Amino acid sequence: MLTEEEKWSFDLHGFLVLKGVVSREDVKRMVELCDTWHALDDSKLPPPLRTYWDVNTKPTTPRSINNVPYADEVFQRLVLNREIMRVVLALTQNCPQLLSVALTRNTKESDDISFHGGFSGGIRNPANDYQAANGEVFATFLNAGVSLVDVPAGTGFVCVPGSHKSNFAKPDHVNIYDGPPTVANVSVNAGDAVLFTEALCHGARRWTLDEPRRTVFVRYSTSYASWSPGYGPIEQHRDKLSEEVYELLQMAAHQHRKRVVDRLLAEMDEQ
Repeated sequence: MLTEEEKWSFDLHGFLVLKGVVSREDVKRMVELCDTWHALDDSKLPPPLRTYWDVNTKPTTPRSINNVPYADEVFQRLVLNREIMRVVLALTQNCPQLLSVALTRNTKESDDISFHGGFSGGIRNPANDYQAANGEVFATFLNAGVSLVDVPAGTGFVCVPGSHKSNFAKPDHVNIYDGPPTVANVSVNAGDAVLFTEALCHGARRWTLDEPRRTVFVRYSTSYASWSPGYGPIEQHRDKLSEEVYELLQMAAHQHRKRVVDRLLAEMDEQ
């Protein structure tokens, strides 16, 4: 499902840019929901939406609202997006699990995000495995950053290309504001997605525009990952999910093929 050029590029850099994968209508809907929810205090968010931390205690940390597929079907469409799933299926050998979906808002007052992931502190997280062999590429932990606004050069997502394969810790002096060839700043438009392995050293530069940066981060892993028991569907809100999204959120045995995967593969094969 990946072209030879995509395999080459992902293996070389650790990420792919998928252009225009989300419709204008869905982008508009997600922007509306983003602005509505981020205007609310944590206590007013519709269950089971929650933030990672209290915005009042960390006012300059970009606010991120999790569990958004439970609140609107536009996010359920996003996690099953055909083009995103084409890449996710290929990289997980058709055994994906949806881990989380977070709706993040950055403003000019928000902090930047320093480098993380990759070979951090001289230790590689074993959950973030990456391999390439026999003409295929494989990753255990993936992140699709879907932009809901145009992101100009000089802001937004940055990474150290190729660091997902590094065996050495990043030098302390290398930071998110360095330039190429060591650091890449990826400029995208609304509806584009940057899909990367969490083994990649990545971060985000400070947002400089008056209009907030709005991003949906959709995280997937291999469905048999032993390190993900804390993830999975929220059973008390099961009725808010489609059958396919509910299944995608579940862990599964090694090499078990989920029904939603069979359906996606059949549709892709027909095309």
